[in-house]
Amino acid sequence: MPSLKSLKTHLLNLADARYRRFYLQRRVQSLAARESRADAIAARLPRFEGRKSALADRAVAELKSQGYAMVSEAISPAAVKSLHDFFCVQAVVDPYRPELGSFVPPDNVPKGTHVAYFPGNLVARAPGIYDIVNHPDILSAVARTLGGKPTIGYMAIWWSLPAQDGKALQAENYHRDVDDWRFVKLFTYLTDVDETSGPHVYVPGSHNTDKLATIRRYDEQEVFAAFGPDCEKRFTGPAGTAFLENTYGFHRGYPPKSRPRLALGVTYCIESVPYGPKHPVGTIGRDGVPAHIDPFINRVYCNPR
Repeated sequence: MPSLKSLKTHLLNLADARYRRFYLQRRVQSLAARESRADAIAARLPRFEGRKSALADRAVAELKSQGYAMVSEAISPAAVKSLHDFFCVQAVVDPYRPELGSFVPPDNVPKGTHVAYFPGNLVARAPGIYDIVNHPDILSAVARTLGGKPTIGYMAIWWSLPAQDGKALQAENYHRDVDDWRFVKLFTYLTDVDETSGPHVYVPGSHNTDKLATIRRYDEQEVFAAFGPDCEKRFTGPAGTAFLENTYGFHRGYPPKSRPRLALGVTYCIESVPYGPKHPVGTIGRDGVPAHIDPFINRVYCNPR
């Protein structure tokens, strides 16, 4: 039976329209029904008038066919270094055990902590963050995939940390994201990632099927039985490795063995997601927020000028 505290939290969430939409769309497991509803919503979105490019054309085709597309060339090394240097000295919190308080990795990491997130307001004020998430080629690929002008619904930066027992926990197990009727995520590594430092893993093509549609965590044997023993695509590479992904497809963050991983994740959606700020935390053209970014795309995080 859920606790009184969890019931109160649930009722408060239901008072937020974002949560009501979120819970509604998660109940629909038919991929055809989800796509039909997404098409209807996308048809009402403002049109995206951004540029086309070879990178965007390739990304759109690969997102459709395999569910992911490499876009590392859109992220400048200087921007990656700036984010890395900024966040390496900032405090984080274990989202599953917030009562432990904040700490700065790699020192003083609480025993059993495997993932730690930076505060959302800190991410929203990070140097150069809006230039990365509003890169014209990335927005073009995302808008064409979603069917209309996207909304940046959530931005997160987090550490994946080696755990003492090495067991997969939470999102380190296979799962589908069901954040909106249709959405695309951008992942960017801010540290070098090899097989020992928790590479992101994806099952290409799994975004195009309703196999294993029940929302839960899956072990790898269940996924291998459904998609084949060689179904995994592991993303390794130097800091700055970046990829767009339809995370309705099966994916996981492999547990780091020896080195931590610092990463940026951005959710582009057609309606909304409940994880971002309830109210904008910046203003376009002020406080380090670029003046040229689109007010609609950035409306969750930024007030217009």
